Amino acid sequence: MKIFSILYSFLDRLIQAGGTVAGILIILTTCMTTFDVIARSVFNQPTAWATELCIYAIIGSCFLGSAYTLRTYSHITVDLLINIVPRKVQKVLGYVSNVFGFVFSLIFTIYSLEHVLNTYRLGTTSSSLLRVPMYLPEMFLPIGGLLLCFAFILQIVDGGVSKGGGHL
Repeated sequence: MKIFSILYSFLDRLIQAGGTVAGILIILTTCMTTFDVIARSVFNQPTAWATELCIYAIIGSCFLGSAYTLRTYSHITVDLLINIVPRKVQKVLGYVSNVFGFVFSLIFTIYSLEHVLNTYRLGTTSSSLLRVPMYLPEMFLPIGGLLLCFAFILQIVDGGVSKGGGHL
């Protein structure tokens, strides 16, 4: 049973790390946008890289942060039905929704990984001056999907339903 506790803790820390990286990407996006605005408006020298890298950072923050958001119950929920049914039904609905979420995340992860591998094989790059190999920013999708799979598994282990608040 100790191995499950270690695995649970490891997955929780991995999800926490994804949330931390997502936060760092948001800060980087803010810095790059500020820099580009100053370069454009004050020095009349817009950057060729800021917009593209900001887009990649925002995508990364969304996908890497989604598992953390699920684990901390920070996502938007529609709980009208949950609030009017008995506690036992709430638990069943929680399990069902987490299983559906896991299945969706697993399918998403598999297909996004397949897409990234195809992009890598084709050698696709961005159409900008940077010519970023597109598999690099696209890797946020399967990594975020895998973290989301882990988060749904941990939600199922935890019992499925929570009223919110911090978990990690």
